[in-house]
Amino acid sequence: MTGMRIGEIMALTWDDIDYQRQTITVNKTWDYQSGGGFKATKNDSSNRTVNVTQQLLDWLAELKENNSNMVFENARGQIPTSAAANNTLRALLKQAKIKKPSFHFHSLRHTHVAYLLSKGIDIFVISKRLGHSDLSTTTDTYAYLIHEYQQTQISEIKKNLALLAE
Repeated sequence: MTGMRIGEIMALTWDDIDYQRQTITVNKTWDYQSGGGFKATKNDSSNRTVNVTQQLLDWLAELKENNSNMVFENARGQIPTSAAANNTLRALLKQAKIKKPSFHFHSLRHTHVAYLLSKGIDIFVISKRLGHSDLSTTTDTYAYLIHEYQQTQISEIKKNLALLAE
């Protein structure tokens, strides 16, 4: 629901969640490589504010009972590993009878982009939401999706030009 990277999600603290403005501030990432702890985001553009739904905020509020400063923490007081997140995702996919063996947590970021594109959200807005430093990063990474939606956009252009001609 955010398009955030797993390290950005795992680094969330309750101070990053603004219930009133319905936003999440991304200003750090979780350092899996060095055994944990905060580190700077991937680049300056990765520091961003992501607008979210009330539903997501309600789900996050349920986690607040963990009495931790961290939003995501397991029962042992540790930040879940990337492998643990992927194992949980695979278990949920299996439970839902979805057979996507190569689907992993980062695939959710791609799914987020695909969904937004299918709803006609501008690629520039998506790029900023993802924290890409350059629009070309987004268009290069998601070129396969953009091509899929090109036909939809061409149909919209024709329809609108036909209305203009009337």
